[in-house]
Amino acid sequence: MEQDVHLPPVNVGVAVARRRGVVFADVRGEIDTDSYRHLRQELFSCLDGGPAALVVDLRHVDFFGSLGIAVLMEVHERATELGAAFALVAEQRTVVEPIRVTEVGELLGLCSTVEEAVARVEGGPARAEDDGFSWWSS
Repeated sequence: MEQDVHLPPVNVGVAVARRRGVVFADVRGEIDTDSYRHLRQELFSCLDGGPAALVVDLRHVDFFGSLGIAVLMEVHERATELGAAFALVAEQRTVVEPIRVTEVGELLGLCSTVEEAVARVEGGPARAEDDGFSWWSS
């Protein structure tokens, strides 16, 4: 007997860029029960090769549930184990509010701009003249 298998669509995409030892993961879409496994896999693969830092950009995430926080906590823990700095970028209420309510914003390095996140992971002040990150702005 043949059976049709219908897998739920993955509602999240991750574009990855690297610059000076920092990996940038631009996450877009919805982080929910259908997509969190894919997101986890993508973010863990960003840590392959031992980058100095991982910046996760959530500015284009439309839905962010508790599974998103769980994934970010796992990825942060793995980054810490590998000695990589970690920061998040988020500005919309649908993402920022759950992070603040669960009080993990400081631990996860929550920032409102990519420049702020870069400064956080590099341990220095944000530099507006840095030409490598202008395309990350919305």
